[in-house]
Amino acid sequence: MKILTSSFLYVFAYQVVVVDAEAYTYDDEVIKKAEAMGKPGLIEIYPKEDSFIFTVESTGAIKASQLVINAIDILKQKLDAVRLQDEESDMKELTSHLGNL
Repeated sequence: MKILTSSFLYVFAYQVVVVDAEAYTYDDEVIKKAEAMGKPGLIEIYPKEDSFIFTVESTGAIKASQLVINAIDILKQKLDAVRLQDEESDMKELTSHLGNL
């Protein structure tokens, strides 16, 4: 806890960190409650911008970790296909443009 002082008042500043992010579901009810109490800005919630939580479950036929690896491989293949389509489209557009000169 930090105690911030000024010549007129003491301010107690707490920072709460959610330890188990999977157990916490954000909703803005606490912010609305603070505003209803006449204390807007009392609560500030900042999500971690560089993280994503997901859960993978398996029937046991394939390990969950292997499912993730397989999914990443499939995603890479699909992104490569999209990139190739984009490159082919760009080439057709360029060829068409050059043919009109």
